[in-house]
Amino acid sequence: MKVERLLAIVIKMINNKRVTAGELAEYFEVSIKTIQRDIERISFAGIPVVSYKGKNGGYGLMEDYLISKSYFTQSEKDILLTAVEGVSRAYNHKDFQNIAEKLMLLQKNNEGKKKSDFIIDLSYWGSNDKNKRRIDILKTSIENRNAVEFLYIDINGVSTQRIIEPLSIILKVSSWYLYGYCRVREDFRLFKLSRIRELIKLEERFQPKNIPESIDFYKDTREKVKILLKFNSKALSRLDNYFEIEDLQFNDDGFIYVTAEFPEDEWIYEMILSFGDNVEILEPYHIREVIKNKASRIYGKYI
Repeated sequence: MKVERLLAIVIKMINNKRVTAGELAEYFEVSIKTIQRDIERISFAGIPVVSYKGKNGGYGLMEDYLISKSYFTQSEKDILLTAVEGVSRAYNHKDFQNIAEKLMLLQKNNEGKKKSDFIIDLSYWGSNDKNKRRIDILKTSIENRNAVEFLYIDINGVSTQRIIEPLSIILKVSSWYLYGYCRVREDFRLFKLSRIRELIKLEERFQPKNIPESIDFYKDTREKVKILLKFNSKALSRLDNYFEIEDLQFNDDGFIYVTAEFPEDEWIYEMILSFGDNVEILEPYHIREVIKNKASRIYGKYI
């Protein structure tokens, strides 16, 4: 940790004209004396630290001092920094801040940071502090091999108490997941963080089990159902949230037809219902029945 902190201090001094001992102590959660000793070690290593006195004093590096940055092309540096900043918007953790600082170091030039050709933003609209607290607990538990316990609510609304040996945190599109060994199911499982309640880190430590080689987080192995949907033209403004425009069939009757495959679960029912009377399920018949029954129960609440 000491070596990592020393490197991080150097990077902060490169990316900022000067930083105070107080700012560094607060950021790294150590004392000012520890920072002063770190600065001495950095100087002894031959890195040209400049000490500024007075009201606007602090530490910096000799002007034009740079770490070699020939490992990446300028385009690669731009993409890496954009990607890291996009993840950090979804999870504002110090690790991502440190990575961004290091990548900004590679960007350093007389013109400053180049405006990116594209933007990645994986964060939610609005605040999501609860999710950040869950990720903080899980990250610490994974690093220290602590089991965790929580109440899990599945997609059908069924709640079960789980004890998990956490192994990985996964960001898929804009949703966070926990992957680990579930002692209740006696198997490896994937849990959506937004469905986790009452999460606690247990004092108990665990020895990680061998992860099955067949695990692939990038493929959806759930059984899919083919559906044929008929949309009113009023639904067009939302169809690109779920389907590729090339897959839409615009017929002479004024309706839009879509054939697609999705895993059959509550998500697909909710997606169809969200279009209200602007959609009709043509196939398969059993999903027509599911939607009809759900719509009937909704109607029953208002009569």
